[in-house]
Amino acid sequence: MGRATERAPSRSRRIVVRVLLWGTTVLAVLAIFAVWASRELLNPNNWSDTSTKLLQNATVREATATYLIDQLYANVNVENEIKARLPKELQALAGPVAGGVRTVGTEVAKRLLESPRVQELWRHANRTADQAFVNIVNGHKGALTLENGQVTLDLAPVVAELTKRLGLPNVSSKLPPSVAHLKILKSNQLSFVQDVGKALKNLALALTILVPLLYALAIFLARGYRRRMLMSVGIAAVFVGVVVLVARTVVISRVTDSLVKTESVRPAAHSALSIATLRLSEIAGAFIFIGVPLIAAAWFAGPSAVAVRGRRAIAPFLRERPDWTYGITAVVMGLIFIWDPIPATGKLAGIIVFLALAFLGTYLLRRQTAEEFPPQAAPT
Repeated sequence: MGRATERAPSRSRRIVVRVLLWGTTVLAVLAIFAVWASRELLNPNNWSDTSTKLLQNATVREATATYLIDQLYANVNVENEIKARLPKELQALAGPVAGGVRTVGTEVAKRLLESPRVQELWRHANRTADQAFVNIVNGHKGALTLENGQVTLDLAPVVAELTKRLGLPNVSSKLPPSVAHLKILKSNQLSFVQDVGKALKNLALALTILVPLLYALAIFLARGYRRRMLMSVGIAAVFVGVVVLVARTVVISRVTDSLVKTESVRPAAHSALSIATLRLSEIAGAFIFIGVPLIAAAWFAGPSAVAVRGRRAIAPFLRERPDWTYGITAVVMGLIFIWDPIPATGKLAGIIVFLALAFLGTYLLRRQTAEEFPPQAAPT
C-alpha cells in the first residue's frame, strides 16, 4: 500500500476521494440514527427489552408508580369503594383510610412494579404493542381490527394487580379505558406511520450497505496513498462515533430541560431518554471499535521507525510460518467473537465480514514484509 512506484494521483482524483470520504462520513452519522430507530421501533424483542429496562430503573419506576396512583384516585372514588367494604359502624373511617391508602399506595406500586411477575406483564404488553406497530409497517394489520384500527399499550393486567395489592380488587374494571389502555396510534395515523416506517426500514438497510462500500471505494480510488486513506477512514469512523455520543448527551440534556417543566419528573425523563438511546451509544461505540484498528493497521504499515522495526522483527515468522500466522489471526478473531464487544461481532454476517477483513489484512501484511525484508542470500 502506498508504494513509491505507484503513479501519483491527479488533483481532481484527490478532490473526488476527499469529497467521497467526508460525504460518506455524513451519511455514516445519519446511518447510526436510522439503524438505531429501526432496531428500536421495528424489532418487538428490542423494544420489549428496552421498555423492561425502563421499568427496572428506580427513578422511572417511582414516576410510573406515582402516575398509576394519581390516575387511580383521579378516576375512581376510592373513599366510596372503601366505605362499601366496611361495616356500617366503621364507614365514617373511609375518608382517613382512603388518605392512608394513597400515602402508602406509591410505595406499594413501586414494590409491585419491581416484582418479576409485573415486569413480565409489562414486557409482554410492550412487545404486543410494538408487534402491532410492525404489522402496520409491513402492511398486515392482523388483530388491529379488533381494536378499531388503533394501536394501544394494554396495561390492564398491571393495573388490576395494583388495585388487588391495595385491597381494591374490583376497582380496575371501573377505570376508564384511557388509563389501562394507552392509545399509541389512532386509525387516521396508520397510513402515515406505515409510510414513515417503511422509509425508515429501507433507509437503515440502504445506509448499512452503502456506507462501508463508499469507504471502500474511497480507499480503492486513493491510488498512491491508500495506506493514508485507510487511516483517514479509521479517523472518520472514530469521529462519527464520538459525534453521535456527544450528540446523544446533548440531546438528552436539552430535551429533558426544554420539554419537562416539572422539576420532580426530570430525573425520570432523563433516565428514560438515557435508556431508550442506549443502543444508539452501542452503535456509535461500534464505529469507534472498528475505527481504532484501522488507524493502528495503517500506522503499522507506515514509514515510522517503530513500525518499520516491528515489521522487520516479525517478517521472518510471517514468511516462514504462514500456517501459524493465519492460525493466530483466527484465534484472535475467535476471542473477539467470544467477547462480542459490538452487535456485529455476535451475528453470522458480521463474523464472516470481520474474518474476511482480518485474513485480508494478514495477507497484505505478509506481502508487504516479504517485499521490504526478503530472505538473505545464503553465504557461498
